[in-house]
Amino acid sequence: MSGRSRTRPKVRKVLLDDSFVNALLATDVAEHADACALYGQLVDNYAAGRDRLFALSTVLGDVPHEFRRNALAPVETVHVAEQHRSAAGEITAPISPQTALSLVMLRRERIDAVATATHEFDPLQTEVLSVAPREPSGAEAPPEGYQAYEPDAFAPPSGDSLSSETAPLPEPRSADE
Repeated sequence: MSGRSRTRPKVRKVLLDDSFVNALLATDVAEHADACALYGQLVDNYAAGRDRLFALSTVLGDVPHEFRRNALAPVETVHVAEQHRSAAGEITAPISPQTALSLVMLRRERIDAVATATHEFDPLQTEVLSVAPREPSGAEAPPEGYQAYEPDAFAPPSGDSLSSETAPLPEPRSADE
Protein backbone atom coordinates (compact mmCIF):
# COMPACT_ATOMS: atom_id res chain seq x y z
CA MET A 1 0.00 0.00 0.00
CA SER A 2 1.37 3.45 -0.84
CA GLY A 3 2.12 6.06 1.85
CA ARG A 4 -0.30 8.56 0.32
CA SER A 5 -3.82 8.75 1.55
CA ARG A 6 -6.51 9.44 -0.95
CA THR A 7 -8.85 12.26 -0.15
CA ARG A 8 -12.26 11.69 -1.55
CA PRO A 9 -14.03 14.74 -2.93
CA LYS A 10 -17.04 15.90 -0.96
CA VAL A 11 -20.27 14.48 -2.30
CA ARG A 12 -22.86 17.16 -2.94
CA LYS A 13 -26.38 16.44 -1.69
CA VAL A 14 -29.09 17.83 -3.99
CA LEU A 15 -32.78 18.11 -3.12
CA LEU A 16 -35.18 17.92 -6.06
CA ASP A 17 -38.03 20.20 -5.01
CA ASP A 18 -41.68 19.77 -5.98
CA SER A 19 -41.50 22.28 -8.85
CA PHE A 20 -38.49 20.49 -10.35
CA VAL A 21 -40.12 17.05 -10.13
CA ASN A 22 -43.27 18.54 -11.68
CA ALA A 23 -41.19 20.01 -14.52
CA LEU A 24 -39.72 16.54 -15.13
CA LEU A 25 -43.17 14.95 -15.26
CA ALA A 26 -45.17 17.61 -17.12
CA THR A 27 -44.13 17.64 -20.75
CA ASP A 28 -46.28 20.72 -21.41
CA VAL A 29 -44.43 23.15 -19.10
CA ALA A 30 -41.78 25.51 -20.44
CA GLU A 31 -39.10 24.21 -18.04
CA HIS A 32 -39.52 20.53 -19.01
CA ALA A 33 -36.62 20.29 -21.49
CA ASP A 34 -34.18 22.13 -19.19
CA ALA A 35 -35.34 20.07 -16.19
CA CYS A 36 -34.70 16.84 -18.11
CA ALA A 37 -31.26 18.06 -19.22
CA LEU A 38 -30.30 19.14 -15.68
CA TYR A 39 -31.61 15.88 -14.23
CA GLY A 40 -29.48 14.00 -16.78
CA GLN A 41 -26.39 15.88 -15.55
CA LEU A 42 -27.33 15.22 -11.92
CA VAL A 43 -27.74 11.50 -12.65
CA ASP A 44 -24.34 11.48 -14.40
CA ASN A 45 -22.84 13.13 -11.30
CA TYR A 46 -24.65 10.55 -9.15
CA ALA A 47 -23.20 7.69 -11.21
CA ALA A 48 -19.72 9.22 -10.87
CA GLY A 49 -20.15 9.52 -7.09
CA ARG A 50 -20.23 13.34 -7.05
CA ASP A 51 -23.91 13.87 -6.18
CA ARG A 52 -26.55 12.21 -4.02
CA LEU A 53 -30.13 13.01 -5.02
CA PHE A 54 -33.04 13.48 -2.62
CA ALA A 55 -36.72 14.39 -2.73
CA LEU A 56 -39.26 14.83 0.04
CA SER A 57 -41.66 11.98 0.74
CA THR A 58 -44.49 14.49 0.29
CA VAL A 59 -43.32 15.06 -3.28
CA LEU A 60 -42.52 11.45 -4.21
CA GLY A 61 -45.85 10.25 -2.83
CA ASP A 62 -47.60 12.06 -5.69
CA VAL A 63 -45.34 10.64 -8.42
CA PRO A 64 -46.66 7.73 -10.52
CA HIS A 65 -45.13 4.43 -9.36
CA GLU A 66 -43.47 3.56 -12.70
CA PHE A 67 -41.84 6.98 -13.00
CA ARG A 68 -40.60 6.72 -9.41
CA ARG A 69 -39.26 3.20 -9.91
CA ASN A 70 -37.53 3.91 -13.23
CA ALA A 71 -36.62 7.53 -13.96
CA LEU A 72 -36.29 8.57 -10.31
CA ALA A 73 -34.55 5.39 -9.13
CA PRO A 74 -31.38 7.24 -7.97
CA VAL A 75 -33.44 9.63 -5.83
CA GLU A 76 -33.47 8.89 -2.10
CA THR A 77 -36.56 9.67 -0.05
CA VAL A 78 -36.36 12.22 2.76
CA HIS A 79 -39.22 11.28 5.07
CA VAL A 80 -41.32 14.16 6.37
CA ALA A 81 -42.95 13.88 9.79
CA GLU A 82 -45.44 16.11 11.59
CA GLN A 83 -42.63 17.75 13.59
CA HIS A 84 -41.07 18.90 10.31
CA ARG A 85 -44.38 20.34 9.12
CA SER A 86 -44.71 22.16 12.45
CA ALA A 87 -41.18 23.58 12.17
CA ALA A 88 -41.96 24.73 8.61
CA GLY A 89 -45.10 26.46 9.87
CA GLU A 90 -43.00 28.51 12.29
CA ILE A 91 -40.80 29.97 9.54
CA THR A 92 -41.76 33.60 9.07
CA ALA A 93 -39.89 34.25 5.82
CA PRO A 94 -42.05 35.22 2.82
CA ILE A 95 -41.89 31.77 1.19
CA SER A 96 -44.52 29.16 0.38
CA PRO A 97 -45.31 26.39 2.88
CA GLN A 98 -43.74 23.81 0.51
CA THR A 99 -40.52 25.85 0.27
CA ALA A 100 -40.49 26.26 4.07
CA LEU A 101 -40.82 22.48 4.47
CA SER A 102 -38.01 21.98 1.94
CA LEU A 103 -35.85 24.43 3.89
CA VAL A 104 -36.46 22.55 7.16
CA MET A 105 -35.52 19.28 5.50
CA LEU A 106 -32.46 20.82 3.78
CA ARG A 107 -31.13 21.78 7.19
CA ARG A 108 -32.15 18.59 8.94
CA GLU A 109 -30.48 16.36 6.35
CA ARG A 110 -27.58 18.77 5.71
CA ILE A 111 -28.40 18.95 2.02
CA ASP A 112 -26.14 21.36 0.11
CA ALA A 113 -28.16 22.30 -2.97
CA VAL A 114 -31.66 22.39 -4.40
CA ALA A 115 -32.80 21.75 -7.97
CA THR A 116 -35.89 23.82 -8.66
CA ALA A 117 -38.08 25.31 -11.37
CA THR A 118 -38.90 28.46 -9.36
CA HIS A 119 -37.13 31.45 -7.86
CA GLU A 120 -38.34 30.79 -4.28
CA PHE A 121 -34.94 29.55 -3.07
CA ASP A 122 -32.99 32.47 -4.56
CA PRO A 123 -32.76 34.56 -1.37
CA LEU A 124 -31.93 31.58 0.85
CA GLN A 125 -28.43 30.49 1.78
CA THR A 126 -28.18 27.38 -0.32
CA GLU A 127 -26.85 26.46 -3.75
CA VAL A 128 -29.68 26.86 -6.25
CA LEU A 129 -29.76 24.88 -9.51
CA SER A 130 -32.71 26.48 -11.24
CA VAL A 131 -34.35 25.81 -14.57
CA ALA A 132 -36.61 28.85 -14.12
CA PRO A 133 -35.99 31.73 -16.52
CA ARG A 134 -33.31 34.09 -15.20
CA GLU A 135 -35.44 37.22 -15.33
CA PRO A 136 -39.19 36.73 -15.30
CA SER A 137 -40.99 39.52 -17.12
CA GLY A 138 -40.89 42.73 -15.13
CA ALA A 139 -38.72 41.31 -12.35
CA GLU A 140 -35.37 42.50 -11.11
CA ALA A 141 -32.13 40.71 -11.89
CA PRO A 142 -31.45 37.52 -9.89
CA PRO A 143 -29.48 37.86 -6.66
CA GLU A 144 -25.75 37.31 -6.44
CA GLY A 145 -24.93 33.61 -6.14
CA TYR A 146 -27.92 32.47 -8.23
CA GLN A 147 -27.00 29.70 -10.63
CA ALA A 148 -29.44 29.17 -13.45
CA TYR A 149 -29.08 25.90 -15.31
CA GLU A 150 -27.56 26.35 -18.73
CA PRO A 151 -27.02 23.06 -20.59
CA ASP A 152 -23.76 24.15 -22.25
CA ALA A 153 -22.29 25.71 -19.11
CA PHE A 154 -23.12 23.08 -16.49
CA ALA A 155 -20.13 21.80 -14.59
CA PRO A 156 -19.79 19.20 -11.83
CA PRO A 157 -19.74 20.55 -8.29
CA SER A 158 -16.59 22.36 -7.24
CA GLY A 159 -17.10 22.04 -3.51
CA ASP A 160 -17.79 25.76 -3.10
CA SER A 161 -21.29 26.52 -1.94
CA LEU A 162 -23.14 29.48 -3.30
CA SER A 163 -24.72 32.03 -1.05
CA SER A 164 -27.02 34.92 -1.72
CA GLU A 165 -25.40 36.66 1.28
CA THR A 166 -28.76 37.04 3.01
CA ALA A 167 -29.14 36.58 6.72
CA PRO A 168 -29.77 32.96 7.69
CA LEU A 169 -33.21 31.93 8.84
CA PRO A 170 -33.49 30.72 12.42
CA GLU A 171 -32.74 27.04 12.92
CA PRO A 172 -35.90 24.95 13.14
CA ARG A 173 -36.69 23.84 16.69
CA SER A 174 -37.14 20.19 17.48
CA ALA A 175 -40.38 18.86 18.90
CA ASP A 176 -38.54 18.04 22.14
CA GLU A 177 -38.13 21.75 23.12
